[in-house]
Amino acid sequence: MNFVIVKLYQVDLKGNTFGLLAAHPLTPLLSLHHPDYTDPIFPNMTTIKALKHLFEAVNVDSQRMLQQVICYDKWFSWTVSVSWGYAVQVFPNHMLLPDVLKVQETFKQWKKGSMLAKTYTFNTRELHNDPCKRSTVFFLDSVSSGKDGTLSSYKKSFQNCSNDAVSPMKLEVIKVVTEKLDLDIKQVTIMLDNSIPSGILLLGT
Repeated sequence: MNFVIVKLYQVDLKGNTFGLLAAHPLTPLLSLHHPDYTDPIFPNMTTIKALKHLFEAVNVDSQRMLQQVICYDKWFSWTVSVSWGYAVQVFPNHMLLPDVLKVQETFKQWKKGSMLAKTYTFNTRELHNDPCKRSTVFFLDSVSSGKDGTLSSYKKSFQNCSNDAVSPMKLEVIKVVTEKLDLDIKQVTIMLDNSIPSGILLLGT
């Protein structure tokens, strides 16, 4: 008889958990703790409505939920980070992969004053004080599944204040095309398609 040992980690946070959810470690998300102490995970929604919105994606492809994919756009030198079923971040420059994978500290520690309070099971980086240096963020708008795969659409919520001609702030919608994730099969092919109407970026995995 074979046994599989699975390690489960619980992370207790307060406030805005965007940083963790947008760069979730490549392990399945089992639950969200303490919703009374955290902000709604989607903007302009109540906590309950936001969780129901998240489950629209969970019900389509639970295994892919929050799985992070990083890709680089060679035309505009963007770095694109997809947290499937939740949000897409577009950085206006190429970033080193280890830096993108670090969790932005948008949240607050659970217990103040404890020396171990900010000891996490993942690497973190501080949220940049200058909004112009932050990514442009697109949150999940809709998700659907058909014979050609799964299409999830993300609408812009936050934009940095760059006035550069190729700034991602000009984007309005990002669409991600995927196949349903099978954890027994490696699915790492990524495609960026810029030959679509202005304001929309299409990603395929």
